Amino acid sequence: MLDLRIEPSYTKLPQEIIDGLGAISTTIIADAMGIFNAMIGVAHFNKPDVQMVGQALTVKTMPRDNLMFHKAIEIASPGDVIVVETGGDISRALLGEMMCMIGKRNRISGYVVDGAIRDAEAIKQIGFPVFAKGVNPGGPFKEGPGQINVSISCAGVTVNPGDVIVGDNDGVVVVPYEQAAKVLKRAKAIYAHEQEMLTQIEAGTLDRSWIDETLKRKGLKF
Repeated sequence: MLDLRIEPSYTKLPQEIIDGLGAISTTIIADAMGIFNAMIGVAHFNKPDVQMVGQALTVKTMPRDNLMFHKAIEIASPGDVIVVETGGDISRALLGEMMCMIGKRNRISGYVVDGAIRDAEAIKQIGFPVFAKGVNPGGPFKEGPGQINVSISCAGVTVNPGDVIVGDNDGVVVVPYEQAAKVLKRAKAIYAHEQEMLTQIEAGTLDRSWIDETLKRKGLKF
């Protein structure tokens, strides 16, 4: 049975690591983690240029209830991304325009929920980063129980307090706290390599021999 609990906050990462990851696309960050840790079925409910990066303040709540989500907004630090596990239930919206206005005022970096939102058009106009699984005009209950700053599972990915959450038009990736510096270094290298590949494509010099070599290793004769 889920109880009411708030655990101590996470340890802050150096800001240059967070900013560095925020400057790289989620696709490249996912590649830097072996294509793991990309959330499933979570869509971007904002204008195309609205991006998100910050460390995770996690919330575990019962489906259709947002009491502890509200509490998390009150205790969040500027730059936090509030990530909410609700079991993927979209039968009630967990957030709407008012909660986004408060989040923007409090300089929270964004919300990620494996559930539904409402006031989608108003949220888009606010320009506050929101990622969710769907839209439902029906609002939530506010009874609990729930927990804050615990390990959760959101949209198919384990999220621990302090993990770096990056969101853009392609979705959301989760960079484990202890791997953040290493992932950033790998992502920068992948970005540089991809820029070189784009240059080669423009010049018509990109080597694509790996395709036939892979097929031959798998036994295809042609």
